[in-house]
Amino acid sequence: MAEFVGIDLGTTLSGLAYLKSDGNPEIVPNADGERLTPSVVFFDTHEDVKLVGSAARDGGEPDRTVFQIKRHMDDPEYLVDIDGKKWTPSEVSALILAKLKRECSKIIGEINEVVITVPANFNELARKSTIAAAEMAGMKVKRLVNEPTAAAVYYAHNQGVQGRILVYDLGGGTLDTTILEVQGDNIRILTSEGARHLGGSNFDELLLDAYTEQYQKQTGAQLYSDERHRRRILQATEDAKKMLSKLQRVNDTVSNDQSNGIARIDLTRDGFEKMVRQMLTRTVMLVEQALDSAKLKPSDIDHVVLVGGSTRIPKVKQILEKLFNKTPKSCGNVDECVALGAALFAKKSARIQEVCNASYGTLAMIYNAKTGEEKLMNSIVIPKNTPIPCSRTQVYQTSEDNERVIEVDITQGEDDDPRYVDIIGRITLEVPPNRPKGCEIAVTFSYDENQRVRALVVDKQSGRSREVAVSYKGAGVLSDEELKKKSVSLRQMRIE
Repeated sequence: MAEFVGIDLGTTLSGLAYLKSDGNPEIVPNADGERLTPSVVFFDTHEDVKLVGSAARDGGEPDRTVFQIKRHMDDPEYLVDIDGKKWTPSEVSALILAKLKRECSKIIGEINEVVITVPANFNELARKSTIAAAEMAGMKVKRLVNEPTAAAVYYAHNQGVQGRILVYDLGGGTLDTTILEVQGDNIRILTSEGARHLGGSNFDELLLDAYTEQYQKQTGAQLYSDERHRRRILQATEDAKKMLSKLQRVNDTVSNDQSNGIARIDLTRDGFEKMVRQMLTRTVMLVEQALDSAKLKPSDIDHVVLVGGSTRIPKVKQILEKLFNKTPKSCGNVDECVALGAALFAKKSARIQEVCNASYGTLAMIYNAKTGEEKLMNSIVIPKNTPIPCSRTQVYQTSEDNERVIEVDITQGEDDDPRYVDIIGRITLEVPPNRPKGCEIAVTFSYDENQRVRALVVDKQSGRSREVAVSYKGAGVLSDEELKKKSVSLRQMRIE
């Protein structure tokens, strides 16, 4: 049985690694001999088989093919409709995990417990959905670990470095930047920042616009008329992007699906860098935000580490070198180091101090001494970047006489304004009647090592209390009973 296993469930690529007897992690190839598996699922209509990986990606039926499901893990209403059957993001992700488990276990032995990586900015629902996907695939999640943390663990292990490390993780769909402090075998996370929907696939879409514009200028026709042809052109833009990381100029020829002629596409690295300049500037702003959160200057960082396939773009290294006045270093194979670090994390987790990924609080009427007015505000109980696991309590007072029901909204976000935070849960507590306003209500939030939130509300006068784990409702969220049924069903599916 493989004891220490890590999985990188990525937006575009997924990989599984395990810890060898010599203490070093190793990527386990799939049945096709690939070290990484494309995170793509194809639902075959003839043999009721689910293709996962390269075969699914290269198929020709986009309406039966699911790409980048990871982008929807935080959407409680998102569903994939295949032949009238609805699939949640967790179920689609479970198919990817099931392929990794079944094929890799033939090489390293039975796989039961795993560490799975997630973006640092994944919210509560996305983390819960990831755990649900693993359970459906027949695996228990030992821990969730943030992707930059896993990469830093691998880099520190591989290079034997000490000091402050900033990890810049730009993958296919997300940007994460994390600052860590490494002292011996101990790793302490100082801060994490990130953005969803910012990565290589966004760059591909910009190149697709360039292809479309050049084709229309040369032929007067549209480059594609359906999703199938669009996907084919999008694959060409991804290939061109990779070539532009090595060459100053790339030429391609494309045709549409209606025989309107062939166009020669001319791309330059300078032109591509202008296309992505705004997005790369946004990543630098997030790096600077992480430095501010940790109260550090660029000169305080000892090592800048690059993770994720999009860091192969030369401009990425240039902008970071300018900011830090030092050459950023690759963590190794930038596509594999997250999975490798997750395998190391599976054994070293007790020596790694992580922080919460967002602020958690509640809505409360706050008195302003200057204006003499009360205003509904977001009151933070657990600030972002608090070391975890943790538990924090704030005491509030009832605002009206004879309140019978106390409603506590659970918020996620840093802003004081309730309009700019997410309400991720609510607790309702009945209290005794005929009481004046000003009765004390204690609100306690707990944040565990998997970055899952629990809330406890206590009426201090009566002693009544209620505790809940944050839960979500929506078409794309499975109940515990549904999860068990789906797990049994998935084990009987043919997944190739």
